[in-house]
Amino acid sequence: MFRGVKPRLARVGVFAAMTSFASGALADYEIYNANDIKLDLEFTVMGAQFGQDAPWFGEQHSFLNVSANHWSEFGTEFGGKLESQLWGGTLFAETTGIYTRSSGDDSSGVTEGLGHESETTLEQAHIGWKTDDTWTGLEKSTFSVQLGRFDYSIGTGMIVNDGGSDGGDRGGWYIGMRKTFQNGALISLDSEDLDVQVFRFKNNPRRGGPQGEARGINTDYKFGDSGVSVGASYLRVYPEGSEADADVYDGRAAWNVIGGLTLSGEYAYEDGSNGLNGKGYYGQAEYAFDGVAWKPTFSYRYALFNDEFNPLAYGYTDYGYWFQGEIAGNYPLFNNNLKSDMVRAKVQPTDTITMNLFYYKFYLDNPSSFAPGVTSDDFGDEVDLTFDWQATDRLYVIVVLAQLNPGNGAEQWTGGNQDWKYAMLNVSFTL
Repeated sequence: MFRGVKPRLARVGVFAAMTSFASGALADYEIYNANDIKLDLEFTVMGAQFGQDAPWFGEQHSFLNVSANHWSEFGTEFGGKLESQLWGGTLFAETTGIYTRSSGDDSSGVTEGLGHESETTLEQAHIGWKTDDTWTGLEKSTFSVQLGRFDYSIGTGMIVNDGGSDGGDRGGWYIGMRKTFQNGALISLDSEDLDVQVFRFKNNPRRGGPQGEARGINTDYKFGDSGVSVGASYLRVYPEGSEADADVYDGRAAWNVIGGLTLSGEYAYEDGSNGLNGKGYYGQAEYAFDGVAWKPTFSYRYALFNDEFNPLAYGYTDYGYWFQGEIAGNYPLFNNNLKSDMVRAKVQPTDTITMNLFYYKFYLDNPSSFAPGVTSDDFGDEVDLTFDWQATDRLYVIVVLAQLNPGNGAEQWTGGNQDWKYAMLNVSFTL
């Protein structure tokens, strides 16, 4: 369960590469509901246009061998789902496909030398059974079993969220519509306070990308109305074609201290058979003002991922989780050998509009292992402004403006010293 990267950017071999910050959720359009059988049609279409000035700090041509000032991406997901009453519970199944295309070279560098950047692939393809009539005695509990290709996420998505790879010959690097894990099995017990899952799955890499398998267990518990929740996970990860198996231990907690103040954090430790000792963690404080116009929320987060940390299958669950920075998190950096400070301000001028302002300070945890010739830990500063508009029940619009200013570490790595400016317009439609 690893993502592949362009060889000259693969600072940690088969570790992770960036995919996207967002993917559209499928809408359900009911086409049949009778005789205990329900059929839904699913369809989403998404397009994004990108413009940049001085990408890769002005060294895009010499560093990537491509021109990435402008490009566009398009994607669509289509399929259907079935539910039917069976054995005192519900049989469910879902099948979807995804088509993505890119026009022009994106800033990831994985399109270099490619003349065709589009592909149609299978996405969801699973069957399962669930029942609400459980024997556990837990409040509002559901037991389910499913097999095949499906989405799966742990916590905020810091270690497991996205099983699919985009970009390169598939196209659609940033919109990142592929998320499912394949060859999967998932047994879940979900209730009002306790959730437990036992799982096995593989990632879905693009052509030539590395693949791995994970087996493990995850549990989350909420302590009633106390405002405290905790979670823990164990994974055994098996990279395909490698003997570098690893045990991954993850713990997380959140506490609504008082009023609008929430403290949260997560710690992951990786113990590899090849001597790997990876660690990654974050701590965050967030305050949401109640009864104030525009519903302002302010947060600060510190995160660290050492140079041995394998980012596994992390993915997008919210801005900054876990692509840190609209430029840095999607192109030059991923969650390895990285320390970051994040300050976020979020407001909602109306029920349909949400705006975010971010400031990031990025440091390299170990500059000497990042890339040859890099001695400074100062990678740079990024400011992002995002605008989300739910224009209608079916139409969603996102606008992002960002600037990444290079530090000495980024200059030593790329040879560039210009400010990387970035703009993106993303429009999605669901049936």
